Amino acid sequence: MPRSPHERATLDSVAATTGVSKATVSKVLNDRPGVSEATRKRVREALRDLQYAPTTHRIEADSGRPRSVVVLFDTLVNLYALKMLDGLVAEAQNQDVEIVPLVTSPLSPGPGRPLEPERIRDLHRRGHAGLLVVTTQLSRDLLRVCSELSFPVLAIDPVDALDQSVVSVGSNTWGGGVQATEHLLSLGHRRIGFVGGSSTHAGLRERRAGYRAALEAAGISEDPALVSEEGMAVAAEPALRMLQLPDPPTAFFASSDPGALMLVRELVRSGRRVPQDVSVVGYDDTYATLPAPAQLTSVHTPLAEVGQVALATLLRMSEGIPPVANHVQLSTSLVVRETSAPPP
Repeated sequence: MPRSPHERATLDSVAATTGVSKATVSKVLNDRPGVSEATRKRVREALRDLQYAPTTHRIEADSGRPRSVVVLFDTLVNLYALKMLDGLVAEAQNQDVEIVPLVTSPLSPGPGRPLEPERIRDLHRRGHAGLLVVTTQLSRDLLRVCSELSFPVLAIDPVDALDQSVVSVGSNTWGGGVQATEHLLSLGHRRIGFVGGSSTHAGLRERRAGYRAALEAAGISEDPALVSEEGMAVAAEPALRMLQLPDPPTAFFASSDPGALMLVRELVRSGRRVPQDVSVVGYDDTYATLPAPAQLTSVHTPLAEVGQVALATLLRMSEGIPPVANHVQLSTSLVVRETSAPPP
């Protein structure tokens, strides 16, 4: 299809015109080796004929300024976001890249506001290499504008199901759910509650699926009375309700560390001992070592490693190099501390 006179030339359109890959066009733009002189000449002619504007990466290289990557957060008012940012900054220093945090709801723990398409265009105009989106919903408008601009976008631990074409990096939350539940089963627990879930959150759905799979592998059917999907921030209240059942749980798997710590506090306030009376396992291992009545057993998510892989992948994408896989999940591991023990 011919390009409209008003349509901006992109790496894709130059690649289509010359019959080479997008990565080859990027190499020519940045004077990198690996391209024959004949191909290099053909690509340069197409760049001139299509009036392709110099890419931000070439401008930055000429000026000596490091590349920059925008990292989109809903909020930084939690340790998960701060630890993820710390991992990204560490990798950025290795890559000689600047990290530009963009927080849609600063000083607020709630969901952020959607990023307007014009804001995406502005970020692209400013010369950023791409956009990392951390546990924030990706709207169709955002993805559409990024595609139109050939502006790389990558989701870190996405909260909603993504189109298969959207690149993401996260942890194996299903495997983490299995690990937490198998640990409690190995201690002898058979009545295990799952709290802090949500049917609208992809990661929480996978944690519950891992919980259910571990139970089924042990020959135990999931009991709906022992499952709460009222949200990640709501763990203590449904757990206390479950403890009023005729056959109450002896252990809980909470979908987050904050939820697990709130549950431990409420259990202690109600006169129960942790773990002598009730065991608790958290998730993410972000708050686990904070001062508490007991150090929290938790599923460790490799946040720093997730950030490193995500940033390195996005930078390669900005150079026209496709990712090895569109969806990368790093392994979790269980860290046993003081809040889990055999049932009384």
